[in-house]
This record gives sequence, structure tokens and C-alpha cells, in this order.
Amino acid sequence: MSIKKVTLASLILLSLTACSSGGSGGNSNNATKPNAKPQTTQQQTDKAAAEKAAKEKAETERLAAEKAAKEKAEAERLAAEKAVKEKAEAERLAAEKAAKEKAEAERLAAEKAAKEKAEAERLAAEKAAKEKAEAERLAAEKEAKEKTEIERLKALAIKAGYSDSEAESFAKDNLNGEPNNYLSSLGWEKYNKVHKAALKAGLSEEQAQQLASEYSAVDADITNADKDISSLVTEKVAKEKAEAERLAGAAEKAAKEKAEAERLAAEKAAKEKAEAERLAAEKAAKEKAEAERLAAEKVRFDQLVEMAKSEGLPDSKAQIFAKNNIESTSDIAKANLDVMVIDNAKGITSANWQNGLTEYNKSFSPINSSSTSCSNGGCTTYTENTVNTSGSLLYNQKYSVVVGNYSSKTGTINGGFVSENSFNPRAKGLKTKVDAIPTEGKATYLGHAFDAYHTGSEGQGKLSYNVDFGKRIGSGKVDSLRHEPNVVLAEGKISKGGISGKASSSFDSDGSYRIEFFGPNAEEIGGKMTLGKDNYGLAGTRGEIQK
Repeated sequence: MSIKKVTLASLILLSLTACSSGGSGGNSNNATKPNAKPQTTQQQTDKAAAEKAAKEKAETERLAAEKAAKEKAEAERLAAEKAVKEKAEAERLAAEKAAKEKAEAERLAAEKAAKEKAEAERLAAEKAAKEKAEAERLAAEKEAKEKTEIERLKALAIKAGYSDSEAESFAKDNLNGEPNNYLSSLGWEKYNKVHKAALKAGLSEEQAQQLASEYSAVDADITNADKDISSLVTEKVAKEKAEAERLAGAAEKAAKEKAEAERLAAEKAAKEKAEAERLAAEKAAKEKAEAERLAAEKVRFDQLVEMAKSEGLPDSKAQIFAKNNIESTSDIAKANLDVMVIDNAKGITSANWQNGLTEYNKSFSPINSSSTSCSNGGCTTYTENTVNTSGSLLYNQKYSVVVGNYSSKTGTINGGFVSENSFNPRAKGLKTKVDAIPTEGKATYLGHAFDAYHTGSEGQGKLSYNVDFGKRIGSGKVDSLRHEPNVVLAEGKISKGGISGKASSSFDSDGSYRIEFFGPNAEEIGGKMTLGKDNYGLAGTRGEIQK
């Protein structure tokens, strides 16, 4: 309750008290002093009311502060209690999840073990059945083989001259014997029988051994030996008769052959000597010519290497140039060197690139992600929907290139539009020597300006740059850039092989540019222009110098 309200209540109370006192005034003993006591009572009442109001105000403020402190303490207690409960609940859920995962893992392990056991038992039973069937098959096969082997051994014994009963006994005795042993035994028996019969019939030891060896073979049938021995005896008699007749004329023939051989040998020796002398002379002449050729080629190679180095090529490339042009004429070698020097300065192989602008190594990388992180009872969501693009540009001219890598990110992050671009072109090539830049006349360079984001023919600006070689100044313009339609390249002075100046457009007034001269006689320009945060490549070719 405010002091104002307390005071008003006190006044009303005093007024009622005064009225009551006045109504009974006829009976009062103090009627003769109407102003003394009532005034003192009024002051006391006002003072008491004021003190009461102050106490009530202080009490009200104390209670309000006490209530606020209690509410704050209660809120902090509830927040702490909530955090403890949430932590306990998270730990309970984690423990419950771990227990479930453990139980599931144990169940799967038991199930796997049971399956593996059943599979092992099945495979063992299957293996036992197969082994039994295989054993039975092998036993039957063995019996059939033994029968066949007995018949084979019996046939071999009969061919060796055994009787049927002897052959039967031999087959059974050697059924499981070592083949080399019993075959060797049969062979020797047949050999001895045939050898003895052949010598007895009059054949020579050599013939007897040869025939006996033939019949000692495993499949040879000794029953045919007598017929072969008779045939050889008849053949021997005929050969001996023919040999006697041959020897009668052999001496004369031998003498003639010896004389002819000596003549041919002498003739051959003379021819071989003459041929050797001719070949030696021919080889010496070839070696001399080859040595002279290699010496001349070495001189030519060294000259080409020095020629290439004098044009600025490193030793490795100078060696390659010399090797590739060792057989070229001087004019062709010079033309090839000019191309190689230009390519070395440009850092590319010009034959692999078309003239003008080429885009390569281009790649796209879309990002579509959303994540939420929470802390202290609050959560934040991060959303990105962007496309990252990167690549390289190369503007090729005869004597120079303008190259640069670019990258960009466009899209939205947390609902806000994002556009980040980066492009830093640079010019390289056969720079015009400072003293080779023309010193008189005027010329216009025509070409293009380009950035990384409008690479098609419609996105390239048209560069026109005028140079007054006599005054050593240059200026120009770029038209038709999509987002910078009219760019002015302010006048700059030729310095250090190029021109630097300010660039401005209707959107950007504080840009800059730098072009450099390329080619033996400043046939080309190449460089960079900056407007705001954007960089552009500049490239142009000179027209005729007007004097």
C-alpha cells in the first residue's frame, strides 16, 4: 500500500473522529479549549500513519526480494534436478542399449556356433560316406587290374619262349614285383637265347648283339628270331661278295678323289684368302666412314645443343632438341627451335592446344547436408546446400598463354545465399625484350577478356587496346562482358616490358590492370584485370603498326 493511500485513509479516520467529538461537545469538560488537544492528536496520527506506511513499503519490498530469491533458487534447483534426471536417463538408456547389443551378440554367436557344429557333423558324415565308396571302388579296380596284369605278364613270358604253365607261374610270381626286375630278367633270357643262336649261325658278334638287343625288348616275340637270323646270314654273304668287288676298284677311285680334293682345297684356300682381304678392306672403309659420320654427328649435336641453350632452353630440353633435329636442315632446325623456345616459355606444347580459350580439369562437388548440435538446453541446426566448382582456363596465342585455376561455391547456408569465387590468371610466354619493343608508330591489339564463370563465346568480353610506341603509352577498353558491360582501361606507360594502369566500369571505379608484351616484336599482349573482387584474363594480338 502506498504512502499516499495510507495518508488519505488516516485523514478520513481523523475526520470521522472529529465529527464524533463535535457531536458530543455539549457534555465535554474541555469546551473552552477547542484547538489545543485536537491539533496534537492530528500530528501524532499523521506521524503514525507515515511510519506505518514506511514499514509496509519496506515489508513489501522485503517480501518481493525474498520471493524473487526463492523463485530464482527454485528455478536453479529444478534446472539442476532436470539435468541430473536427463543424465541419469541417458546413462540408463546407454546401459540398456549396451546390454541389448551384448545379448544380441551372444545370441548370434551361439546361433553361429550351433550352425557351424551342425555343418561340421554333416561334412564329416558326407566325407565318411565318400571315403567308404571310394575304398570299395578302389578294391574292385585293384582286382580288375591284377587280372589284367596277370594276362599281360603271361603273354610276355610266352613271347620269351616260356611254356603255358611256365608263363602262368611267372605271371603269378611277378604280379606285385618290380617291373624293372622281371622285365630285365625276361630281356636277358631272350637276349642270351638269340645271341647264342646268331653266333652259331655264323653272324658276327656285332650282328648277334644287335639282333639279341632287338629281341630283348618287352614286346619282342622270340619265336620269330630264327627267321630273322636266316635272313641276316643270307644278307651277310651277299654283302661280303659285293664288298670284295667294290674294294677291287676302290684304290683307283681313292687316288682320283685325293687328287681332286687337293685341287679343290688349294682353289678354295686362294678364294678364301682373296675374300678375306676384300672383306677386311671393306670393313676398314666402313669403320672409317662410320667414325667420320659419328664425329660429324657429334659436332652437329653439340652445335645444336649450344644453339638451343643460347635461346634459353635448359640442358635437358636442349639435348632433346639436338637429338630430334640431328638430321634436319639448318632452316628446319631453326624453325623447330623457335617452336620449342616458345613452348618452353609458355609451359605447354602448343600443338596440343587450340588457339583461344580452353577450359579443362573441370569438376563439380555438390554438398547437401544438415546437422543439429545441442548444448545447455538449446539446439542449433546447420544446413548447407551448395555446389563447389573448380577447374582451369588457358587462353592460347602463338607466343603466349594466359592461364589460371578457379574455384567457386554457390548455394545456400542456413537459408542465406552464398557466392564465393576465386580466379587468379597469369600470363606466360616468349616475352618481348625491352629493347625489342617498337619505338615508333601506333598499333591496336584485339582479343578477349574472360573470367572463370562466363567461359563460352558469349561470356568473353572484347578487348581493344591501343599503344602509341612513340609516346610509350597505351590505353583501351573491354566491351560485352556480361556483368561489366563497358570497362575502360586508363592510359598507362610502357615500363619493364608492359603497361600498368587503372580499370573502371559503371559498377567498379577502382580497378587495375597489367599487360605484358610477348613475341619477338611485341606481336601479342597478355595479362590480368581486377574489378572489385573479380579477376579477368586479358589476351590480344597486334595489328599492323601505323607510322
